[in-house]
Amino acid sequence: MTRNAWYLRCTSDQVGEDAIIVGDRGRVLLATELLDDAIVLNEDRGLTTASGTYRGRQITVSAFGMGAPIASVVLHELAYLGVQRVLRIGTVMTANDTQLGDFVVAHGAIRGEGTSKSYLPVEYPAVPDFDLTRAAEQAVLQLGRPLRRGVFDSQDSFYTDMMRRDDPAGQAELVARHQRERVVGIDMETSAVFVVARALGISAASLCLASVDGADYSKLDEAPRQEAELELLKAGLEALVSMPPSATN
Repeated sequence: MTRNAWYLRCTSDQVGEDAIIVGDRGRVLLATELLDDAIVLNEDRGLTTASGTYRGRQITVSAFGMGAPIASVVLHELAYLGVQRVLRIGTVMTANDTQLGDFVVAHGAIRGEGTSKSYLPVEYPAVPDFDLTRAAEQAVLQLGRPLRRGVFDSQDSFYTDMMRRDDPAGQAELVARHQRERVVGIDMETSAVFVVARALGISAASLCLASVDGADYSKLDEAPRQEAELELLKAGLEALVSMPPSATN
């Protein structure tokens, strides 16, 4: 039976079992340049979704914008349509030894966002699928990009829990907390992606580009950022196609 997604406005016969979710809809359009026979399925509410093939495997790429609530909606609908594996491709703020331009893979995440508790209790750990995580790491290493791995801190409020630009003392407190917790990246979605995926019985991992310095707010320059985002998508696609087809096929 064909299933229809409420917000993504596409059907189960239009998506693959493997998907990439991104924040910026521009990354969906960038991904279509890497896919064969790519078709944009939906652009409603900024939730741009496209499908195509990469090395013969159907891959769906969907944008969610910003934040855990809408990322979880997109993830939930993709799972409803039959997606079995989801790789978050996005950006993070640096923490500790992570440098601008590093590729960062999450081995787990602090559940500072509020969305995931509606799926599983706060005691449940936010951890990725380890096989997909390993595949993402291998894909990055094959590209020769600098790689960091460790725990992310995922928060809802950008200007209080991630950055305090007008409060130097508060910003120093955030930096000190991240040092104590030894996190390697700060974002708004990864913990929710991990928990929601576990609740829905699908696999998820998170591979991100460190694009903003978590201490002084400096950003990766535009040209190297664009180059890195393209390589990030390539690594994500290679990671997905390296995985064996799911048992549901």
